[in-house]
Amino acid sequence: MKRTAARLAIGVAVTAVLLLVFAAYLRPEMAVTLANQLWSCF
Repeated sequence: MKRTAARLAIGVAVTAVLLLVFAAYLRPEMAVTLANQLWSCF
């Protein structure tokens, strides 16, 4: 039973990450902002 709950939790987490990535592609200005913030570290 615990194994099923763990697999379900992993599935939900992976789905959430994929939805966030998809949302990021819908807002390209967010990708530019993140790239600018990363570049400013160097």
